[in-house]
Amino acid sequence: MYRATPHRAARLLRDLVVPWWRDVADLEGLPPDWSGEARRWADVSPGVAYAVDTALWDLRSRVEGRSVADVIGGARRSRVDVTQQLFIEEWIAAEAELKSILARGTRRVKLKIGRGPATDLAFVRRVQAFVGPQTALTVDANRAYSLAAGAELYRCLADLGVVTFEEPLRPRDWAGLRRLREDLGVPVMLDESVLSLEDLRTATQERALDVLNVKLTRVGGITLALEYIRLCLESGIEVSIGCTEDLGIGTAAIVHLAATLGTGVPVEGLGPLRLGFDVVQPSWVIEDGAVKVPAEPGLGVGLASHWVDTLPKRVRVFDLLDGRARVWAFSHYWRLRQRAENARLRLLRRFG
Repeated sequence: MYRATPHRAARLLRDLVVPWWRDVADLEGLPPDWSGEARRWADVSPGVAYAVDTALWDLRSRVEGRSVADVIGGARRSRVDVTQQLFIEEWIAAEAELKSILARGTRRVKLKIGRGPATDLAFVRRVQAFVGPQTALTVDANRAYSLAAGAELYRCLADLGVVTFEEPLRPRDWAGLRRLREDLGVPVMLDESVLSLEDLRTATQERALDVLNVKLTRVGGITLALEYIRLCLESGIEVSIGCTEDLGIGTAAIVHLAATLGTGVPVEGLGPLRLGFDVVQPSWVIEDGAVKVPAEPGLGVGLASHWVDTLPKRVRVFDLLDGRARVWAFSHYWRLRQRAENARLRLLRRFG
């Protein structure tokens, strides 16, 4: 959850969302335009804003008897291509995952790199040899490198045919990103460097990106994502619709949004596939490298019966409006775990 723990998200629900909903729930039909509220929610917790915004688009679309894609702006396609991600570091496991990816007809793969230039280059070469030239490769360094440390690596990867470089440099190195693009011919995608529309305007003015990875979890849902997309289109910047570990409901929002864009815009990953479980019916399936856009009113998915009982043992379920002590303890424990893991990765990148 970007910029918020579950504990803070629970406070947002109690203090902002629930009071607002109580004020408008007695109105006939749909609540009035909620874009202003969505901005307030996203300032505190984009993840919660995403959840509430998705529910409101679903409600509005069901009332109108149309799909979310049609209500947003009109579905331009019935299937959306998927870029699948490879996180696995050991080659035996990576090879098995790549076989599964190719078996689904996927022809777009994103590789997580950032373990050192030599290691990264060897890994990308090995993957490229395995998947063949018909598969488009993107790499995501998660801002692991400085320009001095990463420029030669990216030049080599560009020569290998890597099509996009996501977050190749350390935070806010706009000049370095511009040099990668203009001097080295490296197509740059930004993701976590853009946390606001102002960030996007700055990156655009600095000529620091070719593509923006729009994640609903990061920007706060479809309503706000449309503003990012509009600014990108006005500036000649391409768009990719990203995901985190979204379950089936969030995945539906992502797919519907992508369906309103051009045929070259993929969705990145498929949350339920990455997590190994889901809570909705029908389940999401990749066939011939794409997922079907639901045509039914609303999101086109519904909670599976007894979904809580089907969750893996590692999954915990909280009522964010109750059990405050448990949510607080859970939030702080996992925030510490996350910080420790980030520190481990930084050391790994530095010392190999």
